[in-house]
Formats: sequence, C-alpha cells, structure tokens
Amino acid sequence: MGTSAGPSAGAVARRATEESGRCHASAEDIADGRTRVPHEQLDAMWLKESVHHVVDPELTLRGLADRLAPGGRLLVVMFPATIQYPLFKAALARFEELQPDPAVIERHLRAAGLEASLSYVEHELRIGRDKYLGMVRSRYMSLLSTFSDSEIEKGIEEIRVAHPEPVLVFPDRFTFVLGRRREESA
Repeated sequence: MGTSAGPSAGAVARRATEESGRCHASAEDIADGRTRVPHEQLDAMWLKESVHHVVDPELTLRGLADRLAPGGRLLVVMFPATIQYPLFKAALARFEELQPDPAVIERHLRAAGLEASLSYVEHELRIGRDKYLGMVRSRYMSLLSTFSDSEIEKGIEEIRVAHPEPVLVFPDRFTFVLGRRREESA
C-alpha cells in the first residue's frame, strides 16, 4: 500500500498568494524578483518600520518602485533620525547609528523615478514606568535585540534613575515618506 504526498508547501503558498492577493516576503525578495507578486504591477505598497533592516535601501526601493503601476504609491513609514524615547544612552546612540535619515529615503524614491514627499506625525505616549521597563526587558524594539541581557538590565537601571515618575510621557514621532509613480500620458 503506497502513500501519496499532497501538494508541496511552495505550491500551497503560491496558490494562497494568488487567491488572497497577499504576498508574504521580504522587500528585497520582491524588489529583485525572487518572489512573485500576485499582479505584474501594484497600485500600492508600504514598508512599516522595516527600512532600517534593508541591506541596500536604494537598490531595494528602486526595485519596489519598478513594480508600481502608473499612479501607484510606495509608502515608507519609519522613525525619524532621532527619537525622544526614555531609553538608556547606549540604546539612543545605537538608534542614531542604525536609523536611516528619512530625507535620504526620500531621495532614493526620487532617484527611482517617483514623485516623493516627506511628512511627520507625532502623538504623546503615556505608559506606566513598570510596564515600559518590562517592554524594554522584552526588547520591544528590534534595536534592543542588539544588547545582551546584562546590558539591558544595566540600561533599565539607568532608565529607572533618570525617570522616577510612575508614568512616562514622551513623544512618539513617525515619518511618512511617500513615493508616487506618475500617471501615463494619454
């Protein structure tokens, strides 16, 4: 008695992508064509808080822009080059080392042939200090994963001393870099 194998995982994923119109892949994989997208041209794409993980943002954004239909939009949502979070000094310094400048991302979109604009949105966050310290301990920002357990604990103590108040209040600011492919001429 034999057994039959079902469809491969890849075939199932491709069919799910085609049926749902969704694609789960890295920006790099889509930009360079390693991952097929459900449509030849796309009306909209967005990268949220991920462009700092891209190895070559200029190349990746160009590849994504090439997949936009006329009038299509590519939105990059990211932190600004500096933040005012109640983090320890080493974390804030590392953030500034690793975070791309939104103006550079805007230039990459323009170089890719898109009309580009830059805007900011800010709102106030209020988080209980103990809850926030727990978030830092659990490395709620990818940046914090670059620190060892002992560095995190030392950093939490630094935050505790600098912020004795029971509720931390600080600005949460996001940058929106929007690129739009021009409409085709009639």
